[in-house]
Amino acid sequence: MSRKLERTSTQIFQKAAQRGGDALFGLSADFPRLIEVDIARVRRNPDQPRKRFDEDSLHELAQSIERHGLKQPVLVQEADDGAYRLVAGERRLRACTLLGRKTIFAIVTEGDPDELALIENIQRVDLDAVEQAGAFARLIERHGYTHEALGRVIGRSQADVTRTLSLLRLPDEIRAEYEAQFRGVPKSVLVEVASVDDPDLQRRLWNAVKDGGTVKALREAKRAGGVAGKPAPAPVVRLVAAAQRIARDFAAIDERSLRDQRARIDAAQRAELERLHRLLGELLG
Repeated sequence: MSRKLERTSTQIFQKAAQRGGDALFGLSADFPRLIEVDIARVRRNPDQPRKRFDEDSLHELAQSIERHGLKQPVLVQEADDGAYRLVAGERRLRACTLLGRKTIFAIVTEGDPDELALIENIQRVDLDAVEQAGAFARLIERHGYTHEALGRVIGRSQADVTRTLSLLRLPDEIRAEYEAQFRGVPKSVLVEVASVDDPDLQRRLWNAVKDGGTVKALREAKRAGGVAGKPAPAPVVRLVAAAQRIARDFAAIDERSLRDQRARIDAAQRAELERLHRLLGELLG
């Protein structure tokens, strides 16, 4: 190789390295890095969004991997001590462990592990509605996201994030029953139950859901005051419940976001808010 050619090739590789790519194979900087890693060196993620692992489905997955191979590598991040932290793919890791395999194919990734794990599971439709709600709440608590900011991170609308988080208002026993036996109940139905502030009415509506109740039937039952014929709450009770929901929404907005939103309020909206403020003042005496 002549010195001129040597200098030229060196410059090409230097430029490729600066871009983070690979000049020899023509790979871009964001091409995934695939490795085969010892399973013993992979640490499981304690904040994994999926909290429930069905043993029968794990054995089915293990049989599929044994027959057809691992079709999708797990996601990991490098740790300082030479180990790897599992970001996504715990079912695949568990299935390979059941098979007695010592290694697993993995893609080394960067970024926030909680966000990556949630996004990967959402893209695979791997999480039920309650698991999604818990994962959303952990990200908000850890990073201080507003509903709008979290929506941008995971590719969902602010309204969808808010509806999903509302499921955390369901009583523990309803969530437990859903996870154990009724995961086929649509998210829209769960949201209708969660939108009720009365825990007793929530339970009655949930019993109706287990009997095959639809969104339309639940809305009619809510308007009628409950499936058991409970009288509708007084207007002031409904007003207080609405104020509580507004207060929860305000809690998710930091001061800087609040200033930005204030600047976007037009004259008609401001007048309506001022009218509501006066009415609340009169109600409180």
